[in-house]
Amino acid sequence: MVKHLGMRTFLFFLFFTTTLTVFSQNNQLPTNNYQQEFTNAYNQYPDVPKGVLEAVAYTMTRFNHLQNTTESCTGLPKTYGVMGMTLDGQNYFRNNLNYISQVSGIAVNDMIQNPQQNILAYAAAYHHELTLLSPFYYKSQNFAHILTKLSELPNNELQQDYALNAHLYGVLSFLNDTKMQKAYNFPNHQLDLKRVFGEENLKVLQSAHVSVSENGITGDYGETYKQSNNKSVDYPPALSNLTSCNFSSRGVPISAVTVHTIQGTYAGAISWANNCSSNVSYHYVLRSNDGQVTQVVLETDKAWHVGSENPYTIGMEHEGFVNDSSWYTAAMYQSSADLVRDITQSGYGINPLRTAYFPWASTTNYNASSIPGSCIKIKGHQHYPNQTHTDPGANWDWDYYFKLINDPTSTTVVNTNATGNVTDLGGTGTYTDDERTLFLIQPTNATAITLTVNQFDTEPGWDYLYIYDGATVFDPLIGRYDGTSIPSTFNIVGSAVLIEFRTDCATTAAGYDISWTGTIITDVDELSSQTAIVYPNPFDDQVTVTLADNENVALTLLDVTGRIIFNEKITPQNKSIKLDLTPYNLHSGIYFIQIESAQKNQTIKLIKH
Repeated sequence: MVKHLGMRTFLFFLFFTTTLTVFSQNNQLPTNNYQQEFTNAYNQYPDVPKGVLEAVAYTMTRFNHLQNTTESCTGLPKTYGVMGMTLDGQNYFRNNLNYISQVSGIAVNDMIQNPQQNILAYAAAYHHELTLLSPFYYKSQNFAHILTKLSELPNNELQQDYALNAHLYGVLSFLNDTKMQKAYNFPNHQLDLKRVFGEENLKVLQSAHVSVSENGITGDYGETYKQSNNKSVDYPPALSNLTSCNFSSRGVPISAVTVHTIQGTYAGAISWANNCSSNVSYHYVLRSNDGQVTQVVLETDKAWHVGSENPYTIGMEHEGFVNDSSWYTAAMYQSSADLVRDITQSGYGINPLRTAYFPWASTTNYNASSIPGSCIKIKGHQHYPNQTHTDPGANWDWDYYFKLINDPTSTTVVNTNATGNVTDLGGTGTYTDDERTLFLIQPTNATAITLTVNQFDTEPGWDYLYIYDGATVFDPLIGRYDGTSIPSTFNIVGSAVLIEFRTDCATTAAGYDISWTGTIITDVDELSSQTAIVYPNPFDDQVTVTLADNENVALTLLDVTGRIIFNEKITPQNKSIKLDLTPYNLHSGIYFIQIESAQKNQTIKLIKH
């Protein structure tokens, strides 16, 4: 039935778009009775290119407000308003009236009844899509991308793709037509249609006679139409391979993102979602080696990926297997984070700070612990109730993922004073929910920094303070602290220290108060010197100290707080000393080794993997 409706609709659409071309040659252009409404919409949303609203209205309705139109003899779904939007696409067309209502905040009934609200809602939706493309608003391809996103037309198969592009060609040609520009008072856009459609496809779209069959589409002189590179309408960097089954309507707003591991390959995941017998699907699939993204279900539809929690979630499958960390590449993490950030900026109200960053997140399953709970909005399959799956599992790096999602939109406060004091946002009171602060201490000309903890009290297990040896959160981590457990002093050899504070959505405490002092130390060499070289650095469990001279030395290993781990006097036999640090059970982080000889004292910074 769906296939029959698709071909019938396609043939009608070809007839409809052909009449557009013929009509555009007629000197009797229709009167635009809603010019003031269009002007008001442009005034309210000045970033919407002038002429776009008229082009869509002309193409869809000839500037008529459709409300109670006669039923089509072909069963073609009704469209509504000046902008011609679809309310019930009969499981074939996209219900773009509902989507535009969602992102514009204008009620469906108001859009149907009121021409001004109909036009304003479309303008608001176009503005919304523009904000996701910043700063490349006015590229020719972006006109097509946004018009596709706001259209009701599907484009899974070759014939559907041609129909959609025939519609886009009609709208963009309107914008390039000097006669239309003069008649409806909008600027000359001079859009590059070859860049939008490709040279061969453009020739077919411009042909007076087009041959359409199950095997292909050709133009006047035998040019062959090829299916577009199927870009996602929800996320521009993604490809689109939308399943024709395995999805349903949501019924509730989107409010969370689910991170999955497919337990298989990228191609297999795409194919499986298109298998109507599988009864499973997801919105996006991500490839391991380069992070390529393919969308298989529209965000506005409900995919079937997390059982009872499907109605409100967007599901993302990552190529690979939970027991093999090699699948979780930096490229895939970055691509996944970019996609999540786009979702958080799409009007659903999902706060990116509510990503599961907790150190226990990778090994915690909701059904065993009832955490992290509903206030965490970006989390794994394993973190939802009523689940038996435990992906993405113990190898997924939630801390790294949190940083990738949030760092591009977070602000770092920098202080270059020799001394100072830093607190959480609560100051002398309690800190706030959903807090993330980044405070960089970088005293001018300092080569060492001392931190003194005056106060520390956070919600244990949920709110954390991070201290990094360097200027970014991707520099070595000195330590992560929660509750009331933290060293009273940190002696850091280096020119910069970054303090990061993260809190969840509930339960606050007194927070932290830390003072710093920057100093200049002249006898520190972080990597090597004439006295000694220590390698490998970073290290695992063993290091080698190679001395410049064969002399007696005292070796002292300290942690970042200044606590002595061992202190030994050594007489080297061949200028080389091998130290096995396994018995000390050192945690990952920063350590210092002091080398004292009769000639010189030296401190070298070491990083433990």
